[in-house]
Amino acid sequence: MKTLKNPILSDTTKELASFFEAPQDILFFDIETTGFSARSACVYLIGCAYLTTNGWETRQFFAETPDDEADVLQQFFSFAASFPVMVHFNGTTFDVPFLQTRAKKFGLSFVPASVQHDIYKKISPYKNLLHLPGCRQKQLEEFIDIHREDHFNGGELIELYHSYTRQPTKELLDILLLHNREDLEGMTTLYRVMAIPLFFEEQGFSPVTLSLEHTEDAFGKARTNAVFTLQTDIPLPVSLSLHGSGTVLKNCFLAGRERTVLLRLPVYDGILKHFYPDYKNYSYLPAEDTAIHKSVAVYVDKSQRMPATAATCYTKKEGQFLPCFSVPDELPLFRENHKDRQCFLLADDLLNSDASVQKEYLSGLLRALVKTKK
Repeated sequence: MKTLKNPILSDTTKELASFFEAPQDILFFDIETTGFSARSACVYLIGCAYLTTNGWETRQFFAETPDDEADVLQQFFSFAASFPVMVHFNGTTFDVPFLQTRAKKFGLSFVPASVQHDIYKKISPYKNLLHLPGCRQKQLEEFIDIHREDHFNGGELIELYHSYTRQPTKELLDILLLHNREDLEGMTTLYRVMAIPLFFEEQGFSPVTLSLEHTEDAFGKARTNAVFTLQTDIPLPVSLSLHGSGTVLKNCFLAGRERTVLLRLPVYDGILKHFYPDYKNYSYLPAEDTAIHKSVAVYVDKSQRMPATAATCYTKKEGQFLPCFSVPDELPLFRENHKDRQCFLLADDLLNSDASVQKEYLSGLLRALVKTKK
């Protein structure tokens, strides 16, 4: 068994500090195996990237023959135990369960860190939004302009490893180690793409301005858009441009660059209904097409009122509305019919609400916008 250490020349500490309070707590790791089945294949290389007092470096545990596998596993498990955070690429599905299965074979135990970040798992839902041909690590690296010396994939290296075990050469060893090392170095740089799920899923932004924009279309018809300017917590790794789809979001548009995101959403101008859930406590007035509470309805002639139903327990409102994909408790919601899943809120209500309500609304809108691209 060999243990090899190498410095990482690029320093990503500042970028990673945007995501982690203590970059020194992070262990990036990647494994190389002789196949996809943990029952029949072995682990021949485990690589780690971590921060030292002298900067980032890699440590690789390499099995010179399959007989070294148990030592490789034991050495990695001991080394990894001191890191509270682990980062990997598709490790949730492959690396971690593979290591756990191989550990059992040798009577060992692998307990991964309680905090894990799987870059692939977080980024793959955005493949279509980012117009990616695929979501392999090399494809993502090329997307953010990272280029490798290594031109092999994991499958091709299996035969090279078998060749090495039959006749070890420095040339073969360098190829095997380079692929794994560039996976590790790539992950430390690639992690900045995690700003995308942070923005869309985890409220990684602050609303800056919200306003209504009045324009005319090509036919001279008046049109109103809600325009939101957002500031991201962490700079976006690439520029974003996204047109929504579907009945409600087909004319929604998002453009983002670095830390600024512009979101434009058409306003619905018309009459909608606010439905009261406790309809048994209301009466419906057919002549006025509205519902009022029974405590007030007692003053209305019986011939002019009737018990409200779920479908008639509403008041109508004319105004400018925005589609709503999360439900702020502070703001009244409106629908066309009581069974409609799509709800709206008054644009002015949102514009006049506090920042936390606006952020909740925008978070729901962003999640819905991404779903239209999956």
